[in-house]
Amino acid sequence: MDHDGNEIAGVRMPGVEAPTATTTGWALRRAEFGGPDGCESDGQNIPFATTKKERLRNGDPRKSLEERYKDHAGYVDAVMAAAANAVAQGFLLQDDATALIKLAGDSAVLK
Repeated sequence: MDHDGNEIAGVRMPGVEAPTATTTGWALRRAEFGGPDGCESDGQNIPFATTKKERLRNGDPRKSLEERYKDHAGYVDAVMAAAANAVAQGFLLQDDATALIKLAGDSAVLK
């Protein structure tokens, strides 16, 4: 896993290269639901704090969105760079990259 808790292996698409959360293909079940064994079919999404202050208050070691991207434009730039890299490597079609960049631009990340 990388410093965000995201998988390193495989093709790293823009959502992993310019993340807004730690995502996994697995999760742990709480005791009241039969845990603590794995719940592999569900996965999880653990959002990053928006600001450094929020991150520190929560004791989260992962950088906040603000620390990563500074502002919304910085996030969109990171998605653009990740999408361009995926296109250059042949892992993403340009039309799909364009759609992902539009989604990033329309998102509420750091707005």
